[in-house]
Amino acid sequence: MVTEIDTEAINLDTVDFLLSAEGQAMAAEWSRADLSTANTLPLLQTLRRQVAPAQAGALLSLLRLRQRGAEKFPHAEHMYFTPEALEQATAWDVAWHRAAWFARHLPPGPVLDLGCGIGGDTLALAHHRPVIAYERDEVRLRLAQANLQAWGLADRVEFRHADWTQELRAGRLPAAAGAFADPARRTNGRRIFSLHHMEPPLAILLALQEQVPALGAKVMPGVADEELPAHCGVEFISHQGTCKEAVLWFGPLALAGRWASVHVHGCWHRVIASGEAPPLGPLEAGMYLHEPDPALIRAGAFAELCQQLEAHLFDPQIAYLVAPALKWSPLVQSFRILEVAPFHLKRLNRRLHELGMARVELKKRGAPFVPEAFRPRLKLPRQGRDGVVIFTRRGDERLMLIAERVQPPASSAAAPTDSPAGA
Repeated sequence: MVTEIDTEAINLDTVDFLLSAEGQAMAAEWSRADLSTANTLPLLQTLRRQVAPAQAGALLSLLRLRQRGAEKFPHAEHMYFTPEALEQATAWDVAWHRAAWFARHLPPGPVLDLGCGIGGDTLALAHHRPVIAYERDEVRLRLAQANLQAWGLADRVEFRHADWTQELRAGRLPAAAGAFADPARRTNGRRIFSLHHMEPPLAILLALQEQVPALGAKVMPGVADEELPAHCGVEFISHQGTCKEAVLWFGPLALAGRWASVHVHGCWHRVIASGEAPPLGPLEAGMYLHEPDPALIRAGAFAELCQQLEAHLFDPQIAYLVAPALKWSPLVQSFRILEVAPFHLKRLNRRLHELGMARVELKKRGAPFVPEAFRPRLKLPRQGRDGVVIFTRRGDERLMLIAERVQPPASSAAAPTDSPAGA
């Protein structure tokens, strides 16, 4: 169980200890300790008998961060993090996917990693080619160096403790085959929703692209279309069913205007949006409804998905696909529609009883309310089967769809990914 982590424990005063032989030995010794909240005080008391209180707190934070980091990185038990840097770090599958894109489309030469944090993307990039990594935060820089050392990739990376935006203004950025930038998308703990408010903002990224034409910049997945530069491609990346990020690609790295990359069942799937309008058609009981992966929705790749699934939209503003026959795809969640009716709570309760649905999943798209707000008002039978209620609309008509999930056959799972588990 992952517990609370002291956000200030790993700092300039404690990082020397964590990276020392003593700190590394203690981290290994206590790696299997009970890190639960209930055991915090006893564990700290034990650690404080061996080291200073600040060092004990930093060690406990590191152990908990490594536990949490295992969700993102292989070999997390040997890595170093701060809470904020780990939260911002790219998951390994996504980092490897992006690094492979650089390797495939760039000429020989080093890649600039601008704002490398604790080195998540640096690790993936260094598998393919030399990297020059910039980081202005000294603690993060030292942790990144330690992480590259732990993975056996330290000789592939030249670290520079500097603000790369100042180096750009001074004309001191080195020549490189390409660059990757990861602007901050939070300020004072609050999310940023505009490319112009990131740190650094879009204007500086565009100035960078004049010097390094092959540029990739990680941005928020909800980036507004009107803010996208005309000369870039945008990739929406989904991992574990969530659209984690978007990447602005420039120069030879821009595959197309918009595309989605989806990681599912250990494999990457790419769908390029053509910009064509998807077909429209009826919505009827007995049909199959497909909910696209969120990256496909953000990319607007509906026409391509409709063609693959022999499906159509029932409303041009609603991102649900329907089809008379079922075709499998790892890019959608599928449901069999049992009933389509205007929304009416009394009728919904009656039909759920008649259909014997004792447990229902509530979903919505285009409905002006939160579905879970209706759960206390649902009157379900005590025993029965699972079901799904989807609140949506067609034009101005509010609809409720009663459905059931359709599970893919085991044989439909994709092949394992070629992403390595590390060095």
